[in-house]
Amino acid sequence: MRLKVNAEASGTRLDVFVAQTISDLSRKKAALIIEAGQVLIDGRKGRKGDVVVAGQTVTMSMPAGANSVLPDDDCPIVLLYEDEHIVAINKPAGRHCALLKSSDRGTVAQVLVAKYPAMTEVGPPLEPGIAHRLDYWTSGILLAAKNSKSYAALRRVFQKHDVRKQYLAICSGNPPNSFFIGEPISHPSRRAGHVMVGEGKGRSATRAETQLSTEDRAGEFALVRALCSTGAMHQVRAHLAHAGHPLIGDEQYGGPPEPDGRFYLHAQRIEFPHPAGGERIQLCCGAPDDFLKRVKALGLNLASNG
Repeated sequence: MRLKVNAEASGTRLDVFVAQTISDLSRKKAALIIEAGQVLIDGRKGRKGDVVVAGQTVTMSMPAGANSVLPDDDCPIVLLYEDEHIVAINKPAGRHCALLKSSDRGTVAQVLVAKYPAMTEVGPPLEPGIAHRLDYWTSGILLAAKNSKSYAALRRVFQKHDVRKQYLAICSGNPPNSFFIGEPISHPSRRAGHVMVGEGKGRSATRAETQLSTEDRAGEFALVRALCSTGAMHQVRAHLAHAGHPLIGDEQYGGPPEPDGRFYLHAQRIEFPHPAGGERIQLCCGAPDDFLKRVKALGLNLASNG
């Protein structure tokens, strides 16, 4: 995998840069990969304490056997967009994007490599080609790259916050017609499965901005749209909970329990510059039937599902 160091990452230690580039990779493991000679800076072997500079090229070759994603064509996916550089799919709720461990099956990553075998060499080993993540219960638009150059370009636009995403969410309470949450998001620890909202909490707070508008209300529930230009982990879930309106079923963030044990969040729209030509691409994906069924059951109305 080859990545160009951008201005935002300039001045970062190499082990930190590698850990931030590969999702769920600890700094300690990143250091081991570097010490094994698997990471080059402009063609020379890097050291974990090296500081990367904008314009440099960092090349990572994972140890033999690391790309252990096995194809799985038993779980069909719906294509929303495809060209020679990228693909966009409609991720169903109740499916992981990437492998948590090499023995996992039925993930989006495995479905993608079954359809696009060359994708096994693109990006991190357990989430080949996938440019960003959606949570297990989140449905909707997911972008992936078919080659390393497109992957690096997509990652850069996400890091520069040049991607606009719109979500539909079913939350609790009576939120305002329109409200904005700009509190940063941080992790209490590297392995924590949840995040915290607010300045100075946890490790390395990440910029997070969510503009919300209320589509409809019924009793103790509401249907909201969330617009995001940032993509912090659990951003919409954590920001809504911070505002006092957690997603229904999202007990991790204080939401009321749901009979089926899930929350309802759908990635409905996305706009981003194409990694090859730079033209703006806009994609939309209507909420799935189970989402719409829950909306109706709660007495809510969705004006536009697209």
